[in-house]
Amino acid sequence: MRNNQTFKLSALSAAMLSMATGFATPAFAAEEAEVEKIMVTGSRIARAEVASTSPITVVSKAQMTKLGITDVSTALRRLPAITGASANNQSSSGANNIQTATLRGIEATNTLILLNGRRMVGSDEDGLVDLSTVPFEAIAQIEVLKDGASAIYGSDAIAGVVNIITKRNYEGFEVNARYGQSSEGDAEEREVGLVMGFSTDKGSVMIAASSSNNDGWEEKDRYMTRDTDREYMGGTDVSSGTTPFSRLSGFGLDGTDGKTWTVPDASNPSQVVLFDYDEMGYNYRAAQSGANDNKTNSVFVTADYELSDDVIFFTELSFHDGFVQGNQAPPGTDTGWYGDNVDTPNAFKRYPDADGNNFGVGPNQKYNPFGIAGNVTRRFSEYGPRIYKTDNNIKRYTLGLQGTIFEEYDWEVNFSSQSAELISRGGAQPSINQIERALSDECETEADPTCVALNVFGPEGSITTEMLDFINTTAPVVTNKNDLMFMQAHISGPIVSMPAGDLMFSSGIEYREDQLSMEVDQAQRTATFDVSWGESSTPVISPVREITELYLELAIPVLDSLEVEAAVRYSDYSDIDESTTNPKFGVIYQPLDMLKLRASYSTGFRAPTMAQMYQGRTSSLTTNLYDPCNPNNEANFSSSDPRCVALGLDPQYSQNAIQSFDVIGGGNPDLKPEEAENMTLGLVVEPLDNLSFTLDYFDIEQTNVVFASTDYVIDQNLAGNPEYAGDVLRSNNGTGYIQTVIAPANNIAARNLSGFDFNANYVLETDIGEWRINLDTTLMDSFEVQDTSDTPFRDIVGTYDAAFGSIPEWKAAMQLDWSMGNFRATWDFNYNSDLKVLVADTDPNDADKVIYKTRTYKVGDVEKEDIMDATFIHNMQVGYFIDSIGTDVHFGIQNVFDKEPPYLDKGVTSTDDNLYSFRGRFFYMGVKKEF
Repeated sequence: MRNNQTFKLSALSAAMLSMATGFATPAFAAEEAEVEKIMVTGSRIARAEVASTSPITVVSKAQMTKLGITDVSTALRRLPAITGASANNQSSSGANNIQTATLRGIEATNTLILLNGRRMVGSDEDGLVDLSTVPFEAIAQIEVLKDGASAIYGSDAIAGVVNIITKRNYEGFEVNARYGQSSEGDAEEREVGLVMGFSTDKGSVMIAASSSNNDGWEEKDRYMTRDTDREYMGGTDVSSGTTPFSRLSGFGLDGTDGKTWTVPDASNPSQVVLFDYDEMGYNYRAAQSGANDNKTNSVFVTADYELSDDVIFFTELSFHDGFVQGNQAPPGTDTGWYGDNVDTPNAFKRYPDADGNNFGVGPNQKYNPFGIAGNVTRRFSEYGPRIYKTDNNIKRYTLGLQGTIFEEYDWEVNFSSQSAELISRGGAQPSINQIERALSDECETEADPTCVALNVFGPEGSITTEMLDFINTTAPVVTNKNDLMFMQAHISGPIVSMPAGDLMFSSGIEYREDQLSMEVDQAQRTATFDVSWGESSTPVISPVREITELYLELAIPVLDSLEVEAAVRYSDYSDIDESTTNPKFGVIYQPLDMLKLRASYSTGFRAPTMAQMYQGRTSSLTTNLYDPCNPNNEANFSSSDPRCVALGLDPQYSQNAIQSFDVIGGGNPDLKPEEAENMTLGLVVEPLDNLSFTLDYFDIEQTNVVFASTDYVIDQNLAGNPEYAGDVLRSNNGTGYIQTVIAPANNIAARNLSGFDFNANYVLETDIGEWRINLDTTLMDSFEVQDTSDTPFRDIVGTYDAAFGSIPEWKAAMQLDWSMGNFRATWDFNYNSDLKVLVADTDPNDADKVIYKTRTYKVGDVEKEDIMDATFIHNMQVGYFIDSIGTDVHFGIQNVFDKEPPYLDKGVTSTDDNLYSFRGRFFYMGVKKEF
């Protein structure tokens, strides 16, 4: 049995690659035919024919190496089917915790991540799996099932499945090293890894380990991110009005009708000038990271041992330690903003005046030169940048038995215990309560002798270390702990012999326990919120979610050229008041040797995450400002929208100088599972032995989606819907800019997606080497989003959307490989079509109807459309294998032509950094030594 098992596993890679590219699989020798059974992603039946009714893309380790890729996240983001808001280590500003994949552009919670066909524990409050946690050296290939698979794998597989397949039965010792640096002299990457393994007649062991130490870069060191005043690129100014010198209102100053003042001379603090946003706005990009530093250490161990001729024991052990660090601008405070914020309803209101205004700085505060109360906005640049740090620790233990019974039936039982701890530490933060004390009349008097008064009237440097120590609070800390345990048992084999072959089945049972514990330090808790410019949250201790599932899968050979698949899974969740049953049907038909037709239909579901159900009220800041009444966030209100006029908004208070607003959300224990219907239609054409084409159509209809849309809430508020009357809070007693939007999640949304995947693969052997061309393309035909059940669908194909990120109409990746003897070379490119930013507007023909149009912005008197242009990003690599020392060396360039990302005026990052990177041209070299 040992030899048979080995053959099955070693045949997997070649067979899956053959299926992915469309090549015919060569027939094996007669004596090997009895063990020629392969299990592909999307099915639990191992069978001789390598055929799937659903589209599958396979990325081999060799392909990734030729592209200079050394992690799963980067490999997946290159695939055209991966689009939208995939988090990665190239995102700017702050500690980005984990790396994810958004298949078809739907949130990452809808893509199931597997390791060797088994679930992996999540890292954050939404249970998202960190793709960086498996050592690259352990990976054999990545299989991406681009179809719903709830009937096969259960919850979360609505958009599809990513299955990371590790090496098996590896013998030998291999060391890899890689070093890279950008053309700007930063973004250094240092990686080293090893894999070793041995096997005997009875068993095998493989150990893979990797360590990386990668640097990010600073926003000030890149052309497109060096300044918040983006007019030099034809964009708008998104500088902050919270500056290292004071911005004052009140204090008895003339012209307090929306104007603010500042003190230009520290020696004359009572002499003020008008605050000029265009000239005095703060460039926070000078202090922020463009990409974060990250370090990882990972170990993966797999072993198996033959207990008898029919039983094998196996185990997988995995350990990961990750660290991410990034910078954001120094913190600050705005006593007027906090005075109206729902998180701090009573803050900075000690000194009201006769006109009903509330002020936070006392008239007799130690440094107040005016003798009259007022409000101040001040950034505490004396702190230096806020340093955000994240530690991610994961442990996985899996063991089981597998074997055969009655010579024809494969079985397996396994147990897995997994845990993850993600600790996020915010940068230096002042306390709201302490700032309020330090700005009061009582500070440093007999009424409050231990207080240290805060001098917010001087220029940068006027706040001393003693003052900072007094207002400082503990850096915000959030600790996520996820625990996953599962037990599985399944059996598969033939049921009955039919004229076209054996009717095959697979059946199994799974029991799973899942739990989230999220701890939040006291300063961030909503009820006691005390972190200036932070986000409020609440701890989560979820119940143990117990999931029991049963499944059955059939493979029915109707004719020699026609096979039908059917599967069904029953799932019961202990904390959701309903069970769910999801079927899948598929068919594959080969009328000609060169042509295969395939189709599938399935239903799917996604259980709400623990945080979505059990977290209390949360508050988060967003820089994706949306306000139809002030679309450009200009200092002078200019909208003629009748909805805005009806609000009685005041032009003098229209500008949100903080460049963000507060979003109030939280958990909902009454949430139900999201549901979906998936359909695929496809064909595989192989006109020549070395030429193949695949074309697949996909259609996903998703309902009952858990969604929270601030844009929708704002639109409904403007439309006068009484249910949303109190959900949008504006400054200046409701007449100014948006401060807070209350948008909790609920089962209110729906999506309809459809499109086409096309692949062409050609191998040409010549006297001057072997050439291989592979082209992958995805056309997103429609991506219709319905924010709530009572609103019309809107199509976001070809747009950048705040909720979904970039959804290009066309994405493509082409790879050209050449090899001859010990030499090889690769050239590849990625293409994204152009993207627009849409905003809601009133239909000129129907005042009650909301329409979406391309967002425009003004630079001076010139009006521009907010569009990201189409891009080609090229990469290359050359390599040589040195026979005499058994060493492979390669050198490569990513972004060969140093292509800048396309400009995006929306938000504050100048592009969509989930899709593009500001890193620029990147040089790298690698060495692999086999022993």
